[in-house]
Amino acid sequence: MQVMRSVYSLYFPETRAVVDALWAERPHHLYERNYTKRQDAMHRGCLDGWVAWAGRAGVRFGEGFAHHYPTAGASEAIHALMAFHATRASSRGRVHFFEGEYEGYGHTAAALSVPAVSHPRSRDSWAATAASLGAGDTFWLSQPSAIDGNLWGDLADFATLLEQRAPDARMVVDLTYVGAVPRPLAIELDRPSVAAVVWSLSKPFGVYYHRIGGALARDEVPSLRGHHWFKNLFSLALGERLMSSFAPGELPARYQGHQARAVGRAREEGLIDPGAKASDVVLLAHSPSGDDRFAEYRRGPGLRYCLTPMMDAWINQVAP
Repeated sequence: MQVMRSVYSLYFPETRAVVDALWAERPHHLYERNYTKRQDAMHRGCLDGWVAWAGRAGVRFGEGFAHHYPTAGASEAIHALMAFHATRASSRGRVHFFEGEYEGYGHTAAALSVPAVSHPRSRDSWAATAASLGAGDTFWLSQPSAIDGNLWGDLADFATLLEQRAPDARMVVDLTYVGAVPRPLAIELDRPSVAAVVWSLSKPFGVYYHRIGGALARDEVPSLRGHHWFKNLFSLALGERLMSSFAPGELPARYQGHQARAVGRAREEGLIDPGAKASDVVLLAHSPSGDDRFAEYRRGPGLRYCLTPMMDAWINQVAP
């Protein structure tokens, strides 16, 4: 197992060192005297820190996201926002996403009995896509994109078209891969059509099972209201420490050479399409079209590969 279809995070040596240091501090102070409510605001450091950290990466939020919630990675935020969509009378519409997007959108919608519609991401399909959205509908997408692991440069144009053709529809943008790209981004989310944002540190730092993430929303999400009480304090402290230790894109830039080496080796060994290239996200490779021999890696019109096992073998000396 050297290349995978599903995307798994890579536990970087630098992350291990930060976790070790925080454990060694025996941070019992995080949990003591809870009856004083001193823990109620302890999520602010991580959440405010992430907004600033993502801003340094090139994400622009504006002032409209008044509600910030800590969540167990992005998956809990996705479920809460999808459930809010499903139960709020004013927004009981369908959810939409591009073909090949993160599977969790469709699975969560199905579990909540929310109708879901997938669309081609090609620009020539945008008009038909926008025309299909109605009042109460929500379009979900990831940026950088989970479809191919690349920064999607057409997001602003697509959002503008939706605002013109489907003014009553809203967008939710998944920023899970922010920080996993070794170059500056330009993601403009300061627009009323973007109703909420979800984020995670799993891919940038490999802390998947620490479950560090959150949601930013324009409207209050009632099911997340109590999360200032019910949260993982160690994980939030770890997230804050990681972001203060490494700039966005710093670790991906450090390991970009391993990504390139993995792509070359995988091509040589026939594990991936001969035309595959390294994606913007340091853990991934992609092929714009694709050889049918690699159909298991199909994501929308192209192919996407996770390089984590091979990179882990080189970086952490783990047997692939």
